[in-house]
Amino acid sequence: MNVLLIKPSGLAFHNFSVTQPLGLMYLASYLRKDDPRRHHIRIADLRLSSSSPDVLADIAREFRPDVVGISALTMEARGLHHAAATVKAMCPDCRVVAGGPHPSVFYEQTLADAHIDCVVLGEGEITFKELVQAFEQRSDFHAIKGIAFRDGQSIRKTAPREFIQNPDTIPFPAWDLIDPDAYYRVCGETPLGRRRYMAMFTSRACPYRCTYCHTLFGKGFRPRSPENVLEEIDLLHRRYGIEWLDIEDDIFNHDPRRVDRICDMIIDRGYRIRMAFPNGLRSDRLEKQTLDKLHAAGTRLIAFAVESGSDRIQTLIRKNLQIAKVREAIAHAASLGIFCVGFFMMGFPTETERDMEATVRFAVRSRLHVADFLIVVPFEGTDIFEESRKKLENRLVDFDDYNYMRSRFNLSVVPDAALTRILRKASRQFYLNPIRLVRIAYRYLWLGNLRDVLTYGFGVFWNMFLKTSRQSRPRREGEPWGRG
Repeated sequence: MNVLLIKPSGLAFHNFSVTQPLGLMYLASYLRKDDPRRHHIRIADLRLSSSSPDVLADIAREFRPDVVGISALTMEARGLHHAAATVKAMCPDCRVVAGGPHPSVFYEQTLADAHIDCVVLGEGEITFKELVQAFEQRSDFHAIKGIAFRDGQSIRKTAPREFIQNPDTIPFPAWDLIDPDAYYRVCGETPLGRRRYMAMFTSRACPYRCTYCHTLFGKGFRPRSPENVLEEIDLLHRRYGIEWLDIEDDIFNHDPRRVDRICDMIIDRGYRIRMAFPNGLRSDRLEKQTLDKLHAAGTRLIAFAVESGSDRIQTLIRKNLQIAKVREAIAHAASLGIFCVGFFMMGFPTETERDMEATVRFAVRSRLHVADFLIVVPFEGTDIFEESRKKLENRLVDFDDYNYMRSRFNLSVVPDAALTRILRKASRQFYLNPIRLVRIAYRYLWLGNLRDVLTYGFGVFWNMFLKTSRQSRPRREGEPWGRG
């Protein structure tokens, strides 16, 4: 069968930051696990094209897919539906399957689109393979675990799919189905700009239960063995000559002994690979010896997902970071020459201006090089959404606005105008510090990326002085919660 896997485009400015579509690449490799020649598989990443509808129509017309899989974040929901409509127009008899974070949560809204036949819920490798086999054999797929589909006028949801407990059994992503050079020409998920890099998962899931976080991969930490991780690194180093490795795990450092083992194996091989952790590490579990080992193995960027500098908010959101230990970890990482990025969120339920000022104060006094001050987004299915349901019921928000940089949400007790003022003030206080500006420029120049210094600087200027706050309009009676 011809299987087309699509990563749709989201907001135009968001497409500046694009990394390899690992989810689709894992689906492809799992489809080929038992019989590599059974299916003809193609991956279309529309984030790399400025004219994605025309590009996709041409691909569908030429490839003639039997099955189409589309993976989307919520901010890519509009692109998801456009992609489904485009392939159905070209190939009316193809089966369209949606998956990824957005369809897994908003499966009813996704299936309201007649162009989409089925939704894969959560971890998708086994489920998608069983669906493709059912489509190939023209057999009933309604009993397959982990899916949702239309049944007449209603939506049916089958029993949950069990998680793959041993990630070592999953083949490496299908690197041969993408053009790595295309991703080197755009910025990945770090402020380091254009690099010769590959993204990688070494584990799945996070055992912590932060109120704002998803449960797409469950809450049981499932690591790959160090040996399996190094086998993939060996492949990427030999075949593609990568210079950077971006580890996208939710919590890479959950097991410090595993971190040490992976680092030791990289050091023993003598690789001159630099590593980045753009998705964040658990900051208060970063002991000095762990940071020393990460640096020795080539780590040059770490994101610290601090979220809040208020102890009260840390308890409220159940992250429970030890703020003093986080400050020490950032200081030690910076002293090693590691580029330090901080993630902060404002707009939590009951959050006050005093809580927000504590967050700003922590960031400004830290040795972070970069800080992103973001707005809390209450995704449906998270605890924070349930806690805030009454406040959210009178708002209608487009799925395009499920974005940390341009959100219409404010769950705090602080008025919208005051929240906007605090966010702008936070960026100004953080960046308009001569010592920090010198540290940032030195670190960028050391990394050899002057062009992207200027690009990132413009982005900071935009956030501080030009970005405006866009609030939601009242929800009309009968309208759904989110719109695609």
